[in-house]
Amino acid sequence: MSYRKPNLYEILEHLEKRKAMYLGNEYNFHSLDTFIAGFGIGCDKNQLETEMFNNFSDFNIWILGHLPEHFGKSGGWYWQILNRNPNNDKNAFKEFFEFLEIFKIAKKKKEKIEIKKFEFNVSEYNTDTKIETNKIEIVDSVYKITMEHSKAIWIEGYSKDKLTYESWCLTEKKFDEIISDIGNIKITELKN
Repeated sequence: MSYRKPNLYEILEHLEKRKAMYLGNEYNFHSLDTFIAGFGIGCDKNQLETEMFNNFSDFNIWILGHLPEHFGKSGGWYWQILNRNPNNDKNAFKEFFEFLEIFKIAKKKKEKIEIKKFEFNVSEYNTDTKIETNKIEIVDSVYKITMEHSKAIWIEGYSKDKLTYESWCLTEKKFDEIISDIGNIKITELKN
């Protein structure tokens, strides 16, 4: 008998209707953040997205570009919504689920950026040996990713189809600065 692991979006759909069942009788908006963080730690990557919906991991950055004003670039979705709704858990829950509905079906646009190969240093920490090592990664292809309803821009660099470089920003000007550090560019839109 096979068991299908639940998807975060399926759970959140039920949670929205029965908060106390999932978060406890004394739940608050912080309970939702704790629940999602715990789920994220224990789940597989495929439990954070579906064929129809975007990867929930992108929600933190997407919301920064979605909101007209944000409360710093750290803290993620919880921090942004909490600060928009101080002492108002009911409205914070309402906003979370409204933003989530917009995010999960927002269309992605992926553009390949023609670049010269570049190198960068990466530090890796081995938890077994407790030793940090530095190595050089080579990036041979870069992609600019945007999503509807957000100014956020993701930058992904690959070495032979392996993701080795990630960054993000909230403005085209900052994107241009990051790319100009990499070298000459030519952007071409990818067709799915």
